[in-house]
Amino acid sequence: MTTTTTEPDLVSGEPIPTDVRRPPGTPWWRRPWVGPLATVCAVFFLHSVPRYLTFDPAQSKIPANPDFPLHYAVLVAHVIFGSVAMACCCLQVWPSLRQHYPVVHRTSGRLYVFAGVLPAGVTAIVVAYVSPSGLSMQLSTMTTSVLWIACTVAGFRMARQRRYTDHRRWMIRSFALTLSIIVSRILGVIYDHTILPPPVTQNIPELIEWGQTRAGLASWPGWIIPLLIAEWWIVERGSGARNKARLARRRAAAAAAAAASKSPSPSPSAPSSAAS
Repeated sequence: MTTTTTEPDLVSGEPIPTDVRRPPGTPWWRRPWVGPLATVCAVFFLHSVPRYLTFDPAQSKIPANPDFPLHYAVLVAHVIFGSVAMACCCLQVWPSLRQHYPVVHRTSGRLYVFAGVLPAGVTAIVVAYVSPSGLSMQLSTMTTSVLWIACTVAGFRMARQRRYTDHRRWMIRSFALTLSIIVSRILGVIYDHTILPPPVTQNIPELIEWGQTRAGLASWPGWIIPLLIAEWWIVERGSGARNKARLARRRAAAAAAAAASKSPSPSPSAPSSAAS
């Protein structure tokens, strides 16, 4: 029977089996990605989010659609909800917080789902549908949003059903899609200095075409690359866990066999004397 601990789960608040979580004694240098991830997210917040908190459409990087008056309002809502999801994502992947402050971990998990991914995903679909950034960008954003919501809902359901291994796998996919916006922004900057520099022109149609091409080329790999890395991580960790379990079973069987071979065999009972 699987033993459990009192550590609460990501969303449901139920205990997590010990065989699906990292041991609490793992040293910090075995998790070198936690600090850089939080730093990258903080830089992204400071660079991208404040312009939308002014509620000034002129500050938006995405031009407003004049045929949809609520475009900017929905965009600001998406940015705010997406920021909540990203901040909670950093808290969720922080093992020390999960181990030492389970209440904070559980609360941030619920915020991630209900105040982050779900409203951010729905508003992203609306923004993409009316966005003037081109068909490629629209299709990519809609695809990302649907996958984002689906992975998060699947992870939440797995937690409620206490299928913790499946829960963790789906949430890893959800976290990868949460961070895809950062990857797409980085790719856009790389394109600006390599294969797709900004055109030196004042021709509006040419600038629009360049912007739509850049947005599409950055958006698709922006979520595909993180999702592929997440799948590799899931498979690699699953393979490693299976190998460790197989090795443990072999060692246990060998130890049992050695113990059996060393135990003294029972002495045969003396035959009873025949009656005279």
